[in-house]
Amino acid sequence: MRGFLRPYWLALSVSAALALVDTMLGLARPWPMQLAVDNAIGGRPLTGWARSLHGLPPAGIAVVAALGAVALVGLSGITGYLTSFLSGAAAERIGADLRARVYERLLALSPRFHDRNRSGDLVTRLTGDVSRVQDALVVWLVSAVPDVLTLIGLLVVLLAIDPGMTGVALVAVPPLAVLAALRRRQIKRAQREARARQGDLAARVAESLRHVRAVQAFAQQDAENRRFRRDNTGVVRTSLRALDLEARYGPAADMLLAAGGGLVLWLGVLRVTSGRMTVGVLLVVLSYLASLYGPVRSLTRLASVLARGAASRERLSEVLTSDEYVADAPDAVPAPDEPRTLTVQALTFGYDPRHPVLHEVSLQVCRGEMVCLVGATGVGKSTLLSLLLRLYDPDAGTIALDGSGIRGLTTASLRERIALVPQDPWILDGTVADNIAFGRPNANRDEILDAARTALVHPFVSAMPAGYDTVVGEGGVLLSGGQRRRVALARALLRGSPVLLLDEPTSGLDAESEQAVMDAIEQAAAGRMTLVVSHRLRVAALADRVLVMTDGRITEAGAPAELTARGGTFADWCRLQRVELPSARQPVSR
Repeated sequence: MRGFLRPYWLALSVSAALALVDTMLGLARPWPMQLAVDNAIGGRPLTGWARSLHGLPPAGIAVVAALGAVALVGLSGITGYLTSFLSGAAAERIGADLRARVYERLLALSPRFHDRNRSGDLVTRLTGDVSRVQDALVVWLVSAVPDVLTLIGLLVVLLAIDPGMTGVALVAVPPLAVLAALRRRQIKRAQREARARQGDLAARVAESLRHVRAVQAFAQQDAENRRFRRDNTGVVRTSLRALDLEARYGPAADMLLAAGGGLVLWLGVLRVTSGRMTVGVLLVVLSYLASLYGPVRSLTRLASVLARGAASRERLSEVLTSDEYVADAPDAVPAPDEPRTLTVQALTFGYDPRHPVLHEVSLQVCRGEMVCLVGATGVGKSTLLSLLLRLYDPDAGTIALDGSGIRGLTTASLRERIALVPQDPWILDGTVADNIAFGRPNANRDEILDAARTALVHPFVSAMPAGYDTVVGEGGVLLSGGQRRRVALARALLRGSPVLLLDEPTSGLDAESEQAVMDAIEQAAAGRMTLVVSHRLRVAALADRVLVMTDGRITEAGAPAELTARGGTFADWCRLQRVELPSARQPVSR
């Protein structure tokens, strides 16, 4: 946490200084009582600083004692307020910085990390775990630091008054410290399990609500409710286990402190009755003792808060210290502005290196050329697109733009040169214009409209009540499947990237929507390097070349009409899908 604390060192330093002043004021608070008991009531001679009150009657001394007590409380209230506000405000800002850093890190981490962790659990870390770390930080600043300072000050004063009674009072502290250390480890372990269960529950809720239409369509509300209640009960059990550990600790700590207090009271009575101590001093000692046990009790009970914070800090640390991201090489250079070729050579990759998805795949796409990669589901077509974007690094082989391997290019510039239309077009809960502008947030309205016209978005948006300012709902629920894909295509075109990747652009569309999307693709591909992944062979008819992928390997390559004439796998699929391809296209100028 040191890196997050550093920007707020001034506020934290002032807060610590005020905490020290507040501690000193707290140490002075019992002494007006001694003045009232021993001097105003007992008539003992005034000594030390109290000699300035010589000549005042007992009532006057009592007034001074009362005013002093009130003034000390008032000053302590002011310093306490400033300490709490400054440290609390710093903690809020530190929490905001931590949230921002965790979110930034989540966006940068490789899909490998996200493949292993459910999104609902990651959201829980971003919100709940950051809040718990922030709570622990507030406790440190507002409670722990002042309590430690108070404890030190009280020990110094008590040792000055009566070392023997102070030693008796501290008998309960060592076993209390051991108990706190043991309990903290147990609570931390229990809280870690509880947070993991809560993350799993959040992930399940997010998944169910995201697909609530499917849940309702399959009439699975009761089954989902039962599953949620079971998981929810598991969360309650783990939370109660942690709560039980915390609750059991309180009575044991109080008993140890009560035993120490009883010993001091007994010893103090013996000293007063033997004349070695005045009643006023005994009251001051007992007051200090109560003040001493307060911080001790507070610090021991803070162990549970700190244990919760430690469990959450570990969960956040997994995100902040993960090295699962695609890093730029130290000597990385920007990608070519207008690349002419995209080359893949002997590419091999597997999500698990022991089970490759792609086997020595080689291909080339030139400027102005559309290449269609066809194959059955699961043969690695979409995986290849992820590798081209460098979301993953291959296990073997190379990918190059104009002969420059993409590992030697800066990731940001590489992705600026490539525009992706994913299989499941991600639609924001905003307007049509917002969704298109996501491709390039600084684009002006005219540029957005130009991209929309090229992607054939304009015809259907013109019929909407608010046009491009129409809100499309979460996930684009107010748009059809074909409309969502055309909006995603417009978003990709707005980037102005020379390389266009399309992943199953017509999957699941009816004939009319499919034709509209194909028309939009044909317009969008002009002048670009376009690689289309599809198992719908009508899209292949648009391509200059078709690559057939089988079991992670390219097994056929050529113009669509050429492959049909050969009578191989592609020709068989065309017959199955009843697709008639046009005659061979003119070759693309290189």
